[in-house]
Amino acid sequence: MPVSPKSTQTQPKSNSKGTRRRFRIAAVILLGFLTWAGVTFWGQHGKISEKRAEMQQIKQEFTDEQKRKADLQQEIARLHDPEYLEQVIRSELNYAREGETRFFIPTSKSQNP
Repeated sequence: MPVSPKSTQTQPKSNSKGTRRRFRIAAVILLGFLTWAGVTFWGQHGKISEKRAEMQQIKQEFTDEQKRKADLQQEIARLHDPEYLEQVIRSELNYAREGETRFFIPTSKSQNP
């Protein structure tokens, strides 16, 4: 049986236009989703970077305040020592013991000839 050339060339393609249309719609939806996800990710990435920098700064401030607290606690402990307390009073308030004479030597920044 001979096959006619017309019958082999014109086989109807089943739903090729509908398949292309569905593929295009799916591609547009996927592209829209990926665009939205990229923009969202970019914004989140920027916020995370800012928060990391802020957290690092707060950690540094916290460390500084802990050191300051330790220094103040040490100063409080030293103020309970009578010898240290006497030294502070004598140097900062210019007190002297009975019978002592305090001498002050003026210092000038420039000497006049």
